[in-house]
Amino acid sequence: MSQSVIQQIKNQKIVPLFYHESFEVSKNTVKALYEAGIRVIEYTNRGVQALDNFTKLKEISAEEFPELLLGIGTVKNTKELDDYAEAKADFIITPVISEELVSHSADKNILLIPGCFTPSDVNIAFQHGLTMVKIFPADALGKNYIKSIRPVFPGMNFMPTGGVNANADDIHEWLKGGAVAVGLGSALIRADLASEQLTEKVKDLLQQLNQN
Repeated sequence: MSQSVIQQIKNQKIVPLFYHESFEVSKNTVKALYEAGIRVIEYTNRGVQALDNFTKLKEISAEEFPELLLGIGTVKNTKELDDYAEAKADFIITPVISEELVSHSADKNILLIPGCFTPSDVNIAFQHGLTMVKIFPADALGKNYIKSIRPVFPGMNFMPTGGVNANADDIHEWLKGGAVAVGLGSALIRADLASEQLTEKVKDLLQQLNQN
């Protein structure tokens, strides 16, 4: 399952991520993304309603979004990891990495995509056999960072997140720099966009990314 999730992320090239306190808004956002062709989404653990909303989204996914891989982001400790493993998250994304989180995710048999900033961070993931990391915050490191460290970690997949622009030209620069996909939050999912607008925006972005 872990490798199929990673492959789907690589195929998709972008991973939309968001949180909203309203379940209805969250559901409509997922629906808009799904209708645009998105099949991997990161819901973020950034508010009091996050666990409840995520649990409900997973409950309706089998029927309403049957091909969706729904993961949770901004998980910072083992208690949160336990909660979302119980809620049947397809993967866990963290802003940081620790030996404890890596070991605990392995015990739970759930894919962990840890947030890494330094080569030492990446090395923790590499030594434990993980094959994808989130580079965060990506804008603080720049587009050449991955290209610089990638040769040291053969087989590692890098997903920069944080400060990536939601346009094809910017994303292509990250991909040319060694990324396999990028995480897109508020740059893509804006409060002023109606569901139909979000669907069209994402559909257009996916088409542009897949032209090359």
